[in-house]
Amino acid sequence: QKLPAGAYKIKILRAEDTPDALCLLFDIVDGEYQDYFKNKLADDRKSYGADKAKFKGVLRFWYPDGGEHDDSKKRRLKTALKTINDSNRLGIDFTKEWDGAQLSGAVVGMIFRDKEWSYNGKTGFTAQPYSVISLDDLNSGNYKIPEPLTLSPAATAYSVPNAATTPMTPPLDDDLP
Repeated sequence: QKLPAGAYKIKILRAEDTPDALCLLFDIVDGEYQDYFKNKLADDRKSYGADKAKFKGVLRFWYPDGGEHDDSKKRRLKTALKTINDSNRLGIDFTKEWDGAQLSGAVVGMIFRDKEWSYNGKTGFTAQPYSVISLDDLNSGNYKIPEPLTLSPAATAYSVPNAATTPMTPPLDDDLP
């Protein structure tokens, strides 16, 4: 079953601080698509084997690296952390030393948008995490689903790896709620 673009209530299962990014591993916690990524991982393990299956409920917030997009990376990370903190009343002071594990168990809204992909001459769309929103905004419908992100015509002629599916250690079944 394909996840449609939209807004969903998600729970952060684990937060990993890597050298390049803060990675949030999450799953949908209610509605028709509850446990979507956990179930997708189980299905993919059956279809492709455990070594090829990847947990795809991941949102990365890239750290500034001295490049031209540093301001937007900082803004995106700061906004997401504030939204998660405020929605869960975590009381974390992100201006001081903190541990990403403090985000585990937090519940927040997440917007997914369709993103076009191309692989081995085939194309399609898949819903990808786009941004974090407050539970208040999710519950009141105070959000907008962005337009689908399409590939340029030249990009569809080649197989392009998807950064959203780069290997990450899937949560062990014991780690999942």
